[in-house]
Amino acid sequence: MSTIVKDSNNKSTPLDIGQKLIAVRVIDIILDISHPKAIDFGGYDSIGTIFYTILKNNTPLEEVKTSNIARPIFPNLKYYPLKNEVVLILSSQDKNIYDSEGTSTSYYLPSLNIWNHPHHNALPSVKGLKNSSTKQDYQQTENGIVRQITDGSTDINLGNYFSELLKIKPLLPYEGDYILEGRFGNTIRLGSTNIGENIPDESINNWSTSGNTGDPILIIRNGQSEKLDNKGWIPTVEDINDDLTSIYLTSNQQLSDFRVASTNFQSYQAKLELPEDLNTVLTDPKLNIITQTDPPPPISSPLPPTEELILESPSPIIEEEETSPFDLFIANSGNISVTEIEDKTEIQQIAPESSLSLGTSYKETPTTGPVNTQERIGSYFNLSQLIYSQTAVEERINNLPGVDPSYSRDTIINNLKNLMENVGDKIYKKYPTMVISSAYRSLLVNKAIGGSTTSQHRKGMAIDIQIPGVNTSEVFNWIIANIPLWDQVIWEFPERGFPPEGSWIHISYGGGQRKQKKIATSNATLKQAYNVEKTYAFINNADQSKVPS
Repeated sequence: MSTIVKDSNNKSTPLDIGQKLIAVRVIDIILDISHPKAIDFGGYDSIGTIFYTILKNNTPLEEVKTSNIARPIFPNLKYYPLKNEVVLILSSQDKNIYDSEGTSTSYYLPSLNIWNHPHHNALPSVKGLKNSSTKQDYQQTENGIVRQITDGSTDINLGNYFSELLKIKPLLPYEGDYILEGRFGNTIRLGSTNIGENIPDESINNWSTSGNTGDPILIIRNGQSEKLDNKGWIPTVEDINDDLTSIYLTSNQQLSDFRVASTNFQSYQAKLELPEDLNTVLTDPKLNIITQTDPPPPISSPLPPTEELILESPSPIIEEEETSPFDLFIANSGNISVTEIEDKTEIQQIAPESSLSLGTSYKETPTTGPVNTQERIGSYFNLSQLIYSQTAVEERINNLPGVDPSYSRDTIINNLKNLMENVGDKIYKKYPTMVISSAYRSLLVNKAIGGSTTSQHRKGMAIDIQIPGVNTSEVFNWIIANIPLWDQVIWEFPERGFPPEGSWIHISYGGGQRKQKKIATSNATLKQAYNVEKTYAFINNADQSKVPS
């Protein structure tokens, strides 16, 4: 079977099945059911059908009623041509293939890349153009000159409402890119990083200065920058700051010079969460702070036998309390005069699996007596891990329990057991990546690291902990909400960030179970937010994910 096509001179040309592709010019297309020919060609089934004329005849457009038709060849790709664009058609069997007189239908491929441009590739008949400047543009192309206009004086019929936009630019490709381009500056690039000494400057990607050549990136852009010039034939690249909307899916890239697009976030019924700096996130009372004017009731009943504390006898040594050089803010839940805020903890991360060498200075003395450093303290840690101090090792200071006459060996070890069983083990069970940066400290070790002279670390009642990758605000809240008995919890310097040198949690067990909550900071903004007039303040569990610390 063959399909008969007619050229503009009304000559019949057979288009046989398997015949080579023929270039035709689109004169109209059915895009919706309101087209006057839609019902005649199958209603909704006709959408995408084009009416065409043979390209080789440089004559004005034919009438639709006398022209031939072709249907899209691909069922899954809808890239319909504009009027005056050029497509290739071929003929093949249609749905009537099993009829006794089977027929064939002409199908068309997507538009030819006449101008190497995604916006449009129209090639109208010069005889059909009315505007003299537009005629000149296309007459010049017959002499091999690429059509490049900037004045907008074109009268090409591209459709019922599609008009040529001179500033729409194609994307500049990089080696290996797979690019999808719409007609309106909307694009998808499946590309990679091009960076390195052997790559010429014009081939280096502009979106990142980090990563390696070949690192994948996917960029979805909906609308190009409005700052581009009208030279639509000059390619462009994506601009994350000036393109209308972008999605960048990166691998090892770090986007360069990225700026917030706009502060106008208003949209219909939108619930806005505006970007905030660290201080605002930490201190905005509307989002993050719960204040409580009534302190928790004191514990009136004695502790259960298993939680009974072994407290030290009064110290024969009287030590003068030193004034901290740091201007610290404290918010607490009771009228406690003792301040145990410390500016730093030891930078060490001790886990149950840590194998530690205590060094030659850890020697038994008459006051320490025999010390089993491998004794299990609680469920996870042993004594050597709770008395280890890198400062002690480096400064050759003895940090065995009992080395100071103030607190006996048995008192310290029993305090450590109570601390770990009632507090430390529970935190470790919840956060198995918990590390201890500092636990027991002798008098000299405590002085060497700048600890408070009243520090509960000296009595084996306190640990400083960190959980890598977890905000200290989250740990602070979890302890308060889930551990029934503790003496003091301090959220230390949230502005310092993650471990090992960042924020940490100090928690103690003993001393009367005061349930004292504190926040220590040297940040002026945080001081103002957690003001001393509040009985105490802490970050709300419900909003802890918003608090980076």
